[in-house]
Amino acid sequence: MVRRLTLLFLFALTAVFSAQADVRFSIRYHDKNIYYPGNDDEIKLKLTMSNPVNHDNSNDVTIYLADDPRQSFGFDLRSLTGEPMPLAEGYASSQNERGAYRVIHLAPGQDLSITVQLNDWVDLSKPGQYRLTGSFYPQMKNQNSIAVQADSVLDLSVLPDAERRWEDELDMEVRNALIRRDLDPWSIVRETLENRRDSRFNRAMLYLDFESLTRISLLIDDVESLENSLREGSWNTIPGFEHPVTSLELISSQVFTREARVRLKASYEPYGERFIRDLRFYLHNPEGYWQIRRVEALSAGDVDPATYGRLDLNPPDVVSELLRAVQRGDWEIALRYYDTTDLIRNLPEYRDTWKDMSYTEHRRLLTDYRNKLISGQLDEERQPLSDIESWKITRVSYTESEGTVTVENIRTFSTADRPMDQHTIYTFRLEKTPEPDERWQVVRYDTSIVRR
Repeated sequence: MVRRLTLLFLFALTAVFSAQADVRFSIRYHDKNIYYPGNDDEIKLKLTMSNPVNHDNSNDVTIYLADDPRQSFGFDLRSLTGEPMPLAEGYASSQNERGAYRVIHLAPGQDLSITVQLNDWVDLSKPGQYRLTGSFYPQMKNQNSIAVQADSVLDLSVLPDAERRWEDELDMEVRNALIRRDLDPWSIVRETLENRRDSRFNRAMLYLDFESLTRISLLIDDVESLENSLREGSWNTIPGFEHPVTSLELISSQVFTREARVRLKASYEPYGERFIRDLRFYLHNPEGYWQIRRVEALSAGDVDPATYGRLDLNPPDVVSELLRAVQRGDWEIALRYYDTTDLIRNLPEYRDTWKDMSYTEHRRLLTDYRNKLISGQLDEERQPLSDIESWKITRVSYTESEGTVTVENIRTFSTADRPMDQHTIYTFRLEKTPEPDERWQVVRYDTSIVRR
């Protein structure tokens, strides 16, 4: 009997270790890769744990994620000669404490990302060139814990402090000059397009919010790459800037407290052939002057200009705009009409733990999911409404605060005999957001297959 129990225990232990071995761990910088000494310059890392899909893997992976990331992750930062950087203050004592943790299950193809600060692990007071490796402990750190090594090594440049002071002073002078100019959003958009037209690239870059543009770009991975490409005259990564404009026509300009939207018609003649595009600029004002955070370039027939991006829509129009945006792959527009809270809290990895999470954790998960959707980092099977193909609204019902919109979707599959249509009924539940916003938003949807 004892022998049988021992064998069962060893078998279970082997299964756990095998499941943990299937976890893939990756690290990358959250925004940039050049930093300065001290703890004032936060080095943010994006950590991703994933359960990859392959023909040998059909099992969920269970990980234990500590509320204090220092108990679940380890980092080794060394100079190019192999000299290790000293530990951060408080790191050693953190290893002797055992706090709360969450149990997370990752199905094949699922991943979980969090952002941490490298400053919490190592002392970054010494300038130099370094290499960073990372490890993840699926069962948290203990005497018998097994580590999963990160699948990449990052280079880190910590520049001398004097160089930072010079750069900071220059940045402050530029910022103050832009604040003093106090240009309105339309003037900023016009000046940016005209400077790009005249190949004054440094000037054309002044009012661009690089972090926001990088976050939603499918072509650029980091801020530095975007800056370098624009400075060298390659503007294909920003819609509407691929070619120099020949003329501009303002259609509308809306300015709110924190946001502004500018719509215009831009004419181009890159190869002797004239064409016009409908450009939408979204600006915000985080540092005392307006900055361009997103640009949309619409061609004729893409969308209905009268409703595109509007928020004051009734329930059927909200669903229509949502589904059109999904078909275009424009998730920033789609998420104006769809609150993903219900979707995320019912994902397998969060279904049992959502109620025990804090508000901050909820916001982090929602933001991370949103950013992945917008930047195209989610596989199609992980995206909501991924099978929307040919749809029509069949029923609408709503009161002052709640509504239901029913949609029939037809998706065609190729088979060996002939094309086969699948009819799916989508029932969208909508609610009106509280004051002062008071607009309709999809909060969840249900699906059912129609048997014909």
